[in-house]
Parts: sequence; C-alpha cells; structure tokens
Amino acid sequence: MRPTSDRAKETLFDMLQARIKGARFLDLFAGTGSIGLEAASRGAAEAVLAESDPEALKIIEANIVHCGLSHRVRVCGHDYQSCLARFETNHEAFDLIFLDPPYDDASAYLLIQPVWEKGLLKKGGLVIAEHDRRLPLPPCYGALVLLRSRRVGDTVFSFYGEHLE
Repeated sequence: MRPTSDRAKETLFDMLQARIKGARFLDLFAGTGSIGLEAASRGAAEAVLAESDPEALKIIEANIVHCGLSHRVRVCGHDYQSCLARFETNHEAFDLIFLDPPYDDASAYLLIQPVWEKGLLKKGGLVIAEHDRRLPLPPCYGALVLLRSRRVGDTVFSFYGEHLE
C-alpha cells in the first residue's frame, strides 16, 4: 500500500471543504481507509470504503473502531468490480468518488467513465482520481471532463465532473 501523504490529504480536503458536509463519499481502493475516514470525520453523511486486500480490511476495521465512526462508515470488502456491481444493483449513487488505485495499474482509471454510465455518481458530483504526476490522465472520460487538477509533490488530484456550460 502507498498511503496518501498527510500534506496531500490536507490539500485534498481543503479543496473539498465546501462539498464534504452531508455528502455520500466512496473511497475505491481504500487501502487503510484514511481518505474515507477523513471524509466521515469532516462531516460526510456516509463513507463507503471499497477494498479487497484481507490485511488492509483488518486495518480498516480497526481504524473505524478507533475513530468511532462505525455509524457513518461501511466497508465493501470485495474487488472493485464486485463493489461497483453491488452499488449499481442497489441503485446507490455518491456525491464524491475517490479513486486511488495502485500507481502501476493505469487501466484502473478507466473506471471513471463506467462510474458515470452506471449512475454511481450523483448529478453535480465529482470523481477525484489520485495519480502519479508522471501519469497524465486524459481531459475526459465519456461525459465526465477534467475540471481541475492539483499537484502536491509527485501526487496529482484530478477532478472529473459534468461539463458546466
């Protein structure tokens, strides 16, 4: 696992400050769960952490208990395809979807388009992709366009949403 640095996390949540309160937040490839837990601690109505690694799941569960956020955080302990299929079947949609796959899996960023097409992102919502600065992401994924990006060291946060005319 490659956790998001504290500096990068602080920058991310400073940027999301106006959107986080009351939001439904999805943390794909959650790792230790630090991003989703931070979202819940900053007022997200619900944070869903999707992670398949058994060791990471143990850490996530311990972190949820330690932070006292079990009432607002739930875990989908399956691979990301299964989690996304469950969300689609249950007609779940999120205001903010954070996507932080392993940096060596560039194909995982292709999830951005199906997340939109399957109705998992609420109208006006954002998909935030964390990636290495050496891996530029395209200006759009289907109907979602790159609205903004922010570099913090070697990390870049790319914000995708509907094109605002």
